[in-house]
Amino acid sequence: MRLSYEMSLARLESGGFAVLGTVDERRGVHLVPVIYVVDSGHVAIPIDRVKDKTTLRLRRIENLGNDPRASLLVDHRSDDWAELWWVRADLTFLEVERPARWAPIFANRFPPYEDASALESVLVLAIESVTGWQATP
Repeated sequence: MRLSYEMSLARLESGGFAVLGTVDERRGVHLVPVIYVVDSGHVAIPIDRVKDKTTLRLRRIENLGNDPRASLLVDHRSDDWAELWWVRADLTFLEVERPARWAPIFANRFPPYEDASALESVLVLAIESVTGWQATP
């Protein structure tokens, strides 16, 4: 059953874990699991020091610099298929921001970000459209 725009947006806003899809010039679609927050029509995705990384020059940043289109897929899985739902947000990359504006929002949702120094920067993307589906009304 298709979700209304309002319900899709509400589910997107209540989420936190998703798969980000960007376009790699050479390899095509690039998918990566991310955490995110939504605020004022924007999705913010952290670039952080919480998880081990060999570099902070991540493929998703390069991809978005070359092609600003992205999609975010949020879903709810369950052994009871009647509980399944998903939401997809089509996004446009705007900029890499310093974390100051976003740090309190991430800290409220994700305990590892209570230490503001964990955030290196934040990818900010504008929400262009949101669609969703659920198994049962």
